[in-house]
This record gives sequence, structure tokens and C-alpha cells, in this order.
Amino acid sequence: MFKFNEERDEYVAELNGVEFVCDEPEDGFEEEAQKLSKLYFEKLPEMLDFMLPELQQIYGNVDKAKLPQLLGKPTINLTTYQIMYMEQALDDTHIIEFEYADDFAGFECFNIDG
Repeated sequence: MFKFNEERDEYVAELNGVEFVCDEPEDGFEEEAQKLSKLYFEKLPEMLDFMLPELQQIYGNVDKAKLPQLLGKPTINLTTYQIMYMEQALDDTHIIEFEYADDFAGFECFNIDG
């Protein structure tokens, strides 16, 4: 399932429109990716609520309904417990990222990098 991407120097897999990365595949990562690829869309409204205040401070009036399209494909790092949006269309420059707890039970450490 995970294939090494030399350009990115990490292992990559994609399921249900969600990209997963890790430094090295570990036992249980395939099952975790399958579970999180489904759970991501269930928990997306909570993620948007978490990100929206910070995004509105930086980008102004961001419409929550349009935000999933603007963020683009999520990349979930199973090694670091981070969700990243590397192809976001809010400014086409920065990476938007934050950390998640097991099964997306909570979110913290919002960051805009780049």
C-alpha cells in the first residue's frame, strides 16, 4: 500500500482522496490509514471549526462552505500526527497544518508554514 517516494523521501499512500505519509511504514499503519480515510470526512466539520478563526484572521472572510475546496487534498502524516494542506488555494504559497489526537478526537498546534 505505501510506496517510497524518492523525491519526497517518505512513504506515500492515497485512499479515498486522502494522502497518507510516513517516515517508515509500521505495523498497523495500513489499517490506520484505511480508518482515517473514512473518519476524515466525518470529522471535517470539526476540523474546519478549529481552523476557521485562524484562517479568517489571516485571509479575511473565509467561507466555511467553500473551505474544503480551498484547502484541497489533505495529507495525513501517520508518524507525526499532523494533517497538512500542501496544495491549498487560499494563497498558493503556504502549507496549512495542525496536529490531531487519536481518531481525530481533538486538534491543536495550528500553523501556517512557508
